[in-house]
Amino acid sequence: MDKDKFQEFLPTMSRIFSMTRYFGVSTCKPSIAFGWTVILLLMLLAIEVGAIWKIVRLLGGWAVHSTDSRGFTARLSGCIFYGNALLSLILSIKFVSSWEQLSERWSRTETDPGLRLPSDSRIKRRTVLVSAFVMTCACVEHMLSMMSATGFDCPPEEYTERYILSSHGFLVQNDEYNLWLAIPIFIMSKLATALWNFQDLIIILISMGFTSRYNRLNTYVHRVVMLERNLKEGAQVSSENYMRFQIWRRIRQAYVRQAALVRLVDDQLGALVLLSNVNNLYFICLQLFLGINSKDRGSFINRLYYFISLGWLMFRACGVVLAAADVYIHSKKALISLYLCPELAYNLEIKRLKYQLKNDEVALTGMGLFSLNRELLLEVAAAVLKYELVLVQYDK
Repeated sequence: MDKDKFQEFLPTMSRIFSMTRYFGVSTCKPSIAFGWTVILLLMLLAIEVGAIWKIVRLLGGWAVHSTDSRGFTARLSGCIFYGNALLSLILSIKFVSSWEQLSERWSRTETDPGLRLPSDSRIKRRTVLVSAFVMTCACVEHMLSMMSATGFDCPPEEYTERYILSSHGFLVQNDEYNLWLAIPIFIMSKLATALWNFQDLIIILISMGFTSRYNRLNTYVHRVVMLERNLKEGAQVSSENYMRFQIWRRIRQAYVRQAALVRLVDDQLGALVLLSNVNNLYFICLQLFLGINSKDRGSFINRLYYFISLGWLMFRACGVVLAAADVYIHSKKALISLYLCPELAYNLEIKRLKYQLKNDEVALTGMGLFSLNRELLLEVAAAVLKYELVLVQYDK
């Protein structure tokens, strides 16, 4: 077995994490990248404090301006957007900082000398393609948002002012605008969008790595079971029975180590999973509500941006849940092969492995509050539908 192919996923992830320092996600070691991270944290914190203060002024009746007919909604959405960026940056830094230790543990789990698992030569290509796809779609969606905010008739010298007043009216009013304030906000809006997409991408890629490992384990179990089914009763001797017993013991131990690895990573990733799902759910509900209640459909670019933005948000949210759900599904998939194991070859280790796979719930979770599986996707879809119906009825 080619160990380099076997472990292609880990160095690929390390390279991806090394590139995230450009938008503020770096390790906590003293460096230029960490200095940039600190600056971004302080700027995001300042924007978030400003957004919260605008909400307080509105609720207290001190505001003299109104962003639009949805003043509170616009302010709250902006506050949540930058609050998510701030928390996402902190949690992403925490996970990336722990990746060195996690990857070492992952590597030890992958290179188990007792099993000759088939390699996954496509995992590197899939990882790169998914990352490139998410990055491309995120850029297209954000470019459309900028076009929607300014329109096509905007003079170049007025572009920044029109964009900031349109997209950040919850934070900056006409009489408060100046270029030195607009430029940092313009930059931070791009970084906040990158962090929002990156938090979902982390979950998807880590889930793909776990699924690949489980798929290789399951394939190995299937091959062993097929060999067991081809054995003839007269060919069995005590030494062969002992060897088969040891093989099944190593297989069972490999599943134990893999489950422990998933839980170890979940401890570091759980807060990011929770943040990602709550944030995506909020903005899906918001987009649907605003779309249903919008009386002015606006220009073509506004309508195009609305549908693409909503579609991309829903696609990304579903991708997170479905990718993570595959970890749970593949953690139990070997049971199908085990049920085919002939009675002649049945032993105590196979019985233990069956019990282990049946009763051990292996899944990525949102800090233990919920597990990411396919049933969750249907439950969330039903909740969103109920929420929209209630809001539409209440709004009338």
